[in-house]
Amino acid sequence: MRVTGFFDYPEGEADRSSTGAHLFLESLASIDWQRLIGSMERRRYAPGEVVMAQGDADRSLFVIASGTVEVLVPDAAGVHRARELGSGSVLGEVAFFDGMPRSSTVRALTGCEVLRLSQDAFEALAARHPELGRSLLLELGRVLATRLRRAEARDD
Repeated sequence: MRVTGFFDYPEGEADRSSTGAHLFLESLASIDWQRLIGSMERRRYAPGEVVMAQGDADRSLFVIASGTVEVLVPDAAGVHRARELGSGSVLGEVAFFDGMPRSSTVRALTGCEVLRLSQDAFEALAARHPELGRSLLLELGRVLATRLRRAEARDD
């Protein structure tokens, strides 16, 4: 097992693109991880509990510290599981940027711990540590780009 930043990622795991994109905030210094985590709220969920619900107006960003969640999206037949995400994965990045209601529901599959970064906490963190704020925003852009490429590849 390779230790990277705050998370212990087993080789080949985490939210990687088919091109081998790096892990979330892989090169972040330990002091910056401490600053980031110190700005976040820790939440625990039991299997089956909703981490965030479609339609919620919350602009917070979430990082899965441990456990596994499922992302449920609406479709013509009701709802389907779009994907499972585990430790180190980011959730809520779209609403974090655009302020629109959540487009999907995320539910815990296993007991999990999630770190929540509110918009206000991000603003305060970025004001105190602008380089860390910049790194976080660029990394979220990479996550969005990776997920968009995957969605486009499925549409082909």
